[in-house]
Parts: sequence; structure tokens; C-alpha cells
Amino acid sequence: MTHAAVLQSPHHPLLLTDVDLEPPSRGEVMVKIGATGVCHSDISVFNATLPNPVPVVLGHEGAGTVVQVGDGVTEVAPGDRVVLSWLAQCGTCFYCVHRQPQLCETAGVAFAKGALLDGTTRYRLNGQPVYQMAGLGTFSQRCVVPARAAVKIPDTIPFSSAALLGCGVLTGFGAAVNTAGIAVGDSVVVLGCGGVGLNAVQGARIAGARTIIAIDMHQERLELASRLGATEVLQPSDGVVRAVRALTGGRGADHVLEVVGRQETVRDAVKMTRRGGQVVLVGAAGDDVTLTVPAFTGVVMTGKTIRGSLYGSADIKRDVPRLVGLYESGQLKLDELVTETFEFSQVNDAVDYCASEKGARAVVVFP
Repeated sequence: MTHAAVLQSPHHPLLLTDVDLEPPSRGEVMVKIGATGVCHSDISVFNATLPNPVPVVLGHEGAGTVVQVGDGVTEVAPGDRVVLSWLAQCGTCFYCVHRQPQLCETAGVAFAKGALLDGTTRYRLNGQPVYQMAGLGTFSQRCVVPARAAVKIPDTIPFSSAALLGCGVLTGFGAAVNTAGIAVGDSVVVLGCGGVGLNAVQGARIAGARTIIAIDMHQERLELASRLGATEVLQPSDGVVRAVRALTGGRGADHVLEVVGRQETVRDAVKMTRRGGQVVLVGAAGDDVTLTVPAFTGVVMTGKTIRGSLYGSADIKRDVPRLVGLYESGQLKLDELVTETFEFSQVNDAVDYCASEKGARAVVVFP
């Protein structure tokens, strides 16, 4: 038995209730959650922008302590502090061995089903299955997850900051460093400075970008972007593309990272990119958001690259320890990203805070 926040139907408040939690099966672990971030993807499931079966325990950005392991688990042991990844990369499928573990075939199927790797869930309510968002379901005091989704971390990082590594930090930092491959001296635009975009700003700074232009409608987020490495900040306007070009020698930026997922920001991202530059699409857009770029005059003649970045093109076993090292050295800021904390009983308030696009990250902290 564990206390969890269950979404019974989209657009309705989460139900805080006790649910039955089955023990971990082979290759799984039970984790006592220390903290969980509220990500825009949680809101997208909440409002049905992203499809997910219900009832479901939301939450896919968490950290905690392993309390029980199933047969065959060697990666972690009870007592280990871990970050949870919403993509339990198998390491052996076609994509994993072709250095694209973010596209893992095994984990991708589980993610779409809101289940664990065997297609089932460990939560039950009144005898009926309750799904686990992204195979995790961290809006719960405890959850059972694939052992491959649990990456061991030191105790130098508080859970409230460590939780962000599992999604927002890895997605944003990875989009800048892994996907875009930003190099020293490059010019970068980050469209959208929520939890993911702010980490794209950090990634660009750590990679050595010369010019980092942060764009967001919220002044609070722009101020935080400046503290995290943005050299210029802009608010959306009819002249924002011209403003970006004025800041980049009249040509446009080397890299434009779109982290909003709206039609107008996708359109502007392409316009802000210089000839020969690249657009990296990160935002979780609905299917009604599309690319409308002329093939010849818009792509061939300009030499622009437009590519997607899922989960920051991350290899979790490589990148989580890397991010931990950057945090410990003071280069990666995590504590500053937690702009509001909530108790578990306030989880619906945390969801509202995230949906309002305030701050960087709301984090639910467990006792």
C-alpha cells in the first residue's frame, strides 16, 4: 500500500488516495520517492494533449531511495539514492547499439502504454490496474520501476534538485550539448525558458557559446535565464526575429532550440536560424503543430537543418553521472531551478503552478 495522486480523467483534480503497490518483479526495484518535479509533460497528460491511458499516477521526474529489489537486479541495492529516468534504456536493441538510446524500442513501447517493460503496472485501486506515467508514476510515496531506469547518485545532491536530472535538466542540457552539438563561440537562441529551456541555456553556456539569447514571455524566467548564462533576453513580439538577427550579425543564430511546442514559436525558430544553421525542436507539441517550410527555398537553398531532440539525445548511464559531476564542480546550477516546493498533500497546487508557467520548476517534496 502507498499513497498516490491518481488522475482518473483528464482536466479533473488528482485524487490523493491509498493504492495497492505490488512488489518488484524480476529486473525491477521499489523506490521511496524523496522528491518529484512537476513537468510540462505532466500537464500535457493532465489536459489530454499527450495521450495516456487512465487512471494513471502522473509524475516522471523523480529521485529517491531504493527500498526493495527484484530478482536479477545488480545495478542498485536497497539504500542507494537514485535518479529515475522515464526512458529505461535497454542497451541491446537496434537503437541502443546504434548510439541512439533515447529511441530505445523496448522503453518506447512501455512509455506509450503507461506501463512497465512487461506491459503491466504495479499499482492497483479497488482491484483495478492504475497506469504509471512513462513507466514511473512518481506522484506517489513509493513506486516500482525497471532497475534500468534507476541511476545511482551520491548524497551530495538534495532530492529536490536531483529529481530534475531525470527529465528537465537532461532534456534541456542534452538538446544543447548532445543534439545540437554547440561549440565554443557559437550563437544560440533558446525559445522558451521553463524547466527544459533554462537547462538548454545552461548547456549552451557550459559548451562555450558566445551569444545566448533567451526568449520567454515571463520576466521572472528571463531574469533566471540571465543568471544561468543567457547573454541577451527578449520577450516575444512581432519584431523578435529582427531583434535576433540584429544580435547575430544580421544572419541569424547558429543554433535555435525551440522548447515551447507552439506553432508560432516553431515558425519563428526557422526564421531565426542562419543559413547553414540548425533548428532543434524540443517542445512537446500537439499533432496540430506542424512544420511548413518550402523544401527547396526554405531548406535546400538555405542549407538549414531541422531536427528533433527526444530526451536530449541522452544516454542515461553516461549523462546522469556527467551532470552530477558538473553540479559538484559548480558549473551546473540545480538548486536555483527549484522556484517553488510543495508538500505531497499540495500536489494539485503544484500542478496549477506548473500550468501557470510560473518560475522554473515546482517540486513536490516527500517527508
